[in-house]
Amino acid sequence: MAAIHEAAAAVLRRSRSLALATATVFAVAAPAAHAYQLEGPRWPGTTITYYASAYRKATVLGANNWNNANVGVQFVRTSSKQAADFVVTYGAPQCEGESLVGYQGPFTQSWTHLGRGCDRNFMILTATHELGHILGLGHTKHKCARMDSSVDLSGTPSHCSHHSL
Repeated sequence: MAAIHEAAAAVLRRSRSLALATATVFAVAAPAAHAYQLEGPRWPGTTITYYASAYRKATVLGANNWNNANVGVQFVRTSSKQAADFVVTYGAPQCEGESLVGYQGPFTQSWTHLGRGCDRNFMILTATHELGHILGLGHTKHKCARMDSSVDLSGTPSHCSHHSL
C-alpha cells in the first residue's frame, strides 16, 4: 500500500494547474487520457483551510497529495474549526466518503464526512478523493482514476491491467 501511496503522490506532483490536474491526477500511474469534470465552483484565492476531527493523518496526507500536485491552491490545516473553510468529520457509511463539491460561498462552511472502519491506507485514498470534490472535481468513470466513484469495501484497491503494481 505504501507503494501505491508513493505512486499517487508522484503522479499528483506532476500536475501544474487545476486544469491539468483535472485531466491527469490519478491515484496510481495511469495514462492521462481520462479527463475529470469540474462540477463545482472554483475556490477564490490560493489557500483552502481545513479542520480535521476524523482520520487526521489520512486527511493531512490526502491534502499533501493535492498540495504536491501544484493545482493552484494549497490545503492548509487549521486548529480552529470555526475559522476553517471546510471540516472533515466522521459520518459517511463505512469506508466511504461524502463531500460538498466546490466552493459553496463565503457564508457556508464546506464539509467532508469519512466513514469509520477502514485501514489507514484506504482512508488516505478516500481522503484524497474527497478533497478532490472540495476542489470542485466530479467523478470519472475510469476505474484507475483518483476521482472514480467505485467503492471497494475490502480496503484494497484493485490493480489496473496497464499497471505494473
